[in-house]
Amino acid sequence: MDALFRELDKWQTAGKKPRLFLRDDDAIDATPALDKLIGPCEDFDIPLLLATIPQPANTALGKRVIKSPLVRGAVHGYRHKNHSPMGEKTCELGTQRPLQTVLDELAEGREKLLNLFEGNLSAIIVPPWNRIHEPVIDELLGLGFGGLSTHAWLKHKMPLPMVSTHVDIMHWSAGTIGREHNWVLNQLTLNLEIARNKGGRAIGILTHHLVHDEKAWAMLDKLYALLDGKVDWVAADDLLSEAAEPI
Repeated sequence: MDALFRELDKWQTAGKKPRLFLRDDDAIDATPALDKLIGPCEDFDIPLLLATIPQPANTALGKRVIKSPLVRGAVHGYRHKNHSPMGEKTCELGTQRPLQTVLDELAEGREKLLNLFEGNLSAIIVPPWNRIHEPVIDELLGLGFGGLSTHAWLKHKMPLPMVSTHVDIMHWSAGTIGREHNWVLNQLTLNLEIARNKGGRAIGILTHHLVHDEKAWAMLDKLYALLDGKVDWVAADDLLSEAAEPI
């Protein structure tokens, strides 16, 4: 935590305040885990981008999200189904199928979530597994999307605004468990430095409420308390109007 506090001091010396946003993936239903995610967001006034899988998403989820002004749904693929051949990285929004099939699913999913959330739908699309192929990206604006959220800093120019996450609190390769708290804090510190050097870009924190263990929940509690008053939590959609991230 000493390194984190030193980095926060550098922001203060530069006359800036770090900005963070929260994205959670794979929502489909109103569950106790979703309530557990939303509760602290309301306590600490943290906007939540809730990446929702359109095809299985139900009306109970819509009613729950509508009750919480801080929560905004976002299109998260269509079925969250892998269409890659064996041996290739998992991907739903890729070129393994006809492009029009992928676009039709996204259009259908977006329309469903617009109705489900009574219009309170993010302009940002969140690809499952944070993967999407260029031919699909090139068509997103025409489908009504205004931004794209994957994971990691930008490596090349994109045709639409990017609002990506940088710190994932889950350790997937270790068996879907919460990351060690020191690891998360170290990653946050490293990404704060990168963000500061990029002129004060916002940092995205990534969660998956349906698979959190106690370590993951405890990490969120620690993060909110530790950063309270030291950072500004912002809505992901509010970042769409910013200048493109410097590469």
